[in-house]
Amino acid sequence: MSSTHDWTIDTIVHALPSAELRQRCLREVHLAPLDQLEEVLTRWQALALQWSTVDAPNVDAARAYLEEHGDLPPAYRADATSQDAHQEWRTRLRATREQRGAA
Repeated sequence: MSSTHDWTIDTIVHALPSAELRQRCLREVHLAPLDQLEEVLTRWQALALQWSTVDAPNVDAARAYLEEHGDLPPAYRADATSQDAHQEWRTRLRATREQRGAA
């Protein structure tokens, strides 16, 4: 689907990658005040366009690489930097949970 496609609520919803996102989109559209409806639709259209033109092809390419090579593409592999960042995130999350539990 291209940015020049005649988008409808139906095409936006069907372009979203998961049932949860589709339901959330429909809920936001149905509950949006009329003066905010265009903004809500534009935001969901951008997400659907991003998914269908960029993200889905990247996922498909990574899946094909995995099937051919038995491993993720190099760009998706964990390295020391990403592992350190993940560990730091987990430490901060744990500290936040402990603070909330103490409150």
